[in-house]
Amino acid sequence: MIENSGNDSIFQENINRGIESGLITFNESESKIIYSCSREYATNFKNQEEKVRASYFVELVLDYQYPKENIDIEVKVERRIPDDRADIVIYEDKELKSPYIIVETKRDGISDSEFTQAIEQAFGNANSKRAKFAIVVAGNTKTAFDVLGFNSSEREKNVIADIPIKYGKTPKYKFVKGDASKDLKIAYREDLIGALKKSHSSVWQGGKLAPTTAFDEVSKLLFCKLKDEKGTKNNETYKFQIGTQETPDDVATRIQKIYEEAKIDDPQVFKDRINLTSEIVYNVVEHLQGLSLNKTDLDTKGVAFEIFMQDFFIGKMGQFFTPRPVVQFCVKMMEPQQSLKVLDPSCGSGGFLLYAMDEVRQYAEENYDEFEAFKHWHSFAEKKLFGIEINDQIARVCKMNMIIHDDGHTNVIGHDALDLLSKMQIQNSEFKENSFDIILSNPPFGAKIKAKEVKYLKSFDLGKNGGLERQTQKSEILFIERCIKFAKKGTGKIAIVVPEGIMTNSSLQYVRDYILANCQLLASISLPESAFSHFGAGIKSSVLFLRRKKDNENIGNYNVFMAVAKQVGISSTGREEGNDLFSEHSESIYNQWKLYLKNKLSYKNTENCYTVKLSEINSEGPFNATRYIWKPKFKNITGKIEDIANIVNDKITPSSKENEFSNFALIRMDELQNNPVKIENIIYCLGSEIEGSLKIVQPGDILLARLGPSMLNRKIVVVPKISHSIDYFVASPEFIVIRPKKEKDSFYITGVLRTDLMLKYMYSKTRGGTPSRYRLNEEDFKLIDFPLADDKIREAKAKSFDKSLVSYYKSIQDAEKKLMESHIVLEEDL
Repeated sequence: MIENSGNDSIFQENINRGIESGLITFNESESKIIYSCSREYATNFKNQEEKVRASYFVELVLDYQYPKENIDIEVKVERRIPDDRADIVIYEDKELKSPYIIVETKRDGISDSEFTQAIEQAFGNANSKRAKFAIVVAGNTKTAFDVLGFNSSEREKNVIADIPIKYGKTPKYKFVKGDASKDLKIAYREDLIGALKKSHSSVWQGGKLAPTTAFDEVSKLLFCKLKDEKGTKNNETYKFQIGTQETPDDVATRIQKIYEEAKIDDPQVFKDRINLTSEIVYNVVEHLQGLSLNKTDLDTKGVAFEIFMQDFFIGKMGQFFTPRPVVQFCVKMMEPQQSLKVLDPSCGSGGFLLYAMDEVRQYAEENYDEFEAFKHWHSFAEKKLFGIEINDQIARVCKMNMIIHDDGHTNVIGHDALDLLSKMQIQNSEFKENSFDIILSNPPFGAKIKAKEVKYLKSFDLGKNGGLERQTQKSEILFIERCIKFAKKGTGKIAIVVPEGIMTNSSLQYVRDYILANCQLLASISLPESAFSHFGAGIKSSVLFLRRKKDNENIGNYNVFMAVAKQVGISSTGREEGNDLFSEHSESIYNQWKLYLKNKLSYKNTENCYTVKLSEINSEGPFNATRYIWKPKFKNITGKIEDIANIVNDKITPSSKENEFSNFALIRMDELQNNPVKIENIIYCLGSEIEGSLKIVQPGDILLARLGPSMLNRKIVVVPKISHSIDYFVASPEFIVIRPKKEKDSFYITGVLRTDLMLKYMYSKTRGGTPSRYRLNEEDFKLIDFPLADDKIREAKAKSFDKSLVSYYKSIQDAEKKLMESHIVLEEDL
């Protein structure tokens, strides 16, 4: 019910005030609103414009003190287009004969051109009604005019700061600091998001400016707004507002002066002028003037700016965001404190840094008085937070974001974090190896750093191979080394998001070896593929938590905490969902981590959290938590697949000169249906008709699809005997070829591999960057436990499974026959 809902915007707050004072009521379904004005007026409440009208109507009565008996809604306007009506009219008399103010309301978020049209509509109604004033209200954007005192075509010199209160005088300026009735209002989240989006829309002008340039200019104006709010003394009028009879040039000149003064105090944030027309500056001031950025609480500002920047960065700049729940989780795990130096070498808009600052702020506010708390966390923000961002404009966005959050931008630089440290130290001498307590990073994935384009590749251990400089290396691999080197030896901790390829690929084992040689692997947390989908990246990834070791430190065979998150608080479509990472539930990964730290040796595994010995990781290689989380407990003796079969990898290239005229029988992976009973589509052709290298097979071999999704669809079959005369029997290279040592074991092995138990087990051992391309390596397959039995039991189970397949296949054929018969019957009836 509306009466019981909390306030999430100024509109909702006003509507609730109106309900409490009896100015508005709703029908039972809340689909209609009833205004108590000069008459009782009811209308549909489902459109956004009506919410704006209801909100402003309440303001007119409760804040501007106009008698409700002097107000009418939906008033017909004479000498206008038939049926044209004014949204709200305030009269000077109860008889409703002398119109005083015409109000034109529009939904929040309309464009500047639509707002201009609304102004013309308001003037047309005001002139027809001979009203003294007119105001256009589009959400929090409001512009008022003196209509009677000026020429009918004037639209600049007759702007007034606000409509009069209770038929009084128009104020020179509306907003005064420290005056309870005239001070800026604390912003609700939705109002702030709306004002930011409207401001950006005004500046961007539908694409006339580059997205980065537009964001830069909005940031400059926000910078001015904050400086004005903080610098204005009590009982003085704010400068960031539109005064009575002020033109766009008047307003823009004043804002530019604020900006020039602020640049002197903070020259690193912005270096050039505000490069916008006076009209655009004027429009942005309209959107922002009534909201207080300074007084609005940090949580509200944080969410509002995060949503605003996500929409902008993803939609217009192609930047990727680390989801808020992932950032929060990483910061919580790292436990930042006021005395610890924190660095994000790929800081983007500053998410990790802001959360680290907020963590210290919350601790201070819970443990100190107001003055000491402020001093505590501001000192941390000023001296202990460091960030590097390769894109200068995004670095400025980060600084602006941190200024909005009450500072912490001092040590953020625009530079390539992989560049030589000596170059970074020109901007800030603190960027040194072995100097940071906490590193938080979600580095860019996929970029190739080429030796011919940069000079620093050879300075990295991972930029070399056997002492020789590599020609290329992936950026995320170099970031791992840079983060490790930045961390303090012995105590420095690292939380870094890495793609699944680094966690699993055999070709990148050297990267994992480097990590273990230099760090203690504290934890590996697997994130779902959907974790970054809403933010423009669909890459499967994990978070590694590391501690840099001392030189020559030997920890022994320690425990590693591992966990698999299926949900991270935000779905692939951006909707809120459960959060396995951090929540009040005892089963959340963060809470399990805290339990693990209390007693590592006696920690009890849960469904998604467990520990694994370093020796097991060293034995198998991968770091991904999904690999070790589940292992079947077999009732009987187990061994390895090679105890009863061989893994065959004989290959042939059919199209080669020596084979192009040979006869081939080909089993293709994509020709197999899901859960196949038998192989029905064998292709017979010449070698010249087949591309690529294939695996040689023979009847009785088992073909196991090594591609994860195909494996889960039970594409596991026995190669049949064929009557055709051929030179070679071949199969797609995406099969693992298993050749039983005894022919009678073919269906035993196939039956075991197709069980849910073994499918889950094998899938946990797959490797790859994304789930759709996960593959089971032959070497990994050889290492899994395989249930063995004596010859008689294996033979009996093989016959049973073969019989079941034959029965199942016959049932399918019988069903298909009956279906075709039904088609014939229907056709005869037709």
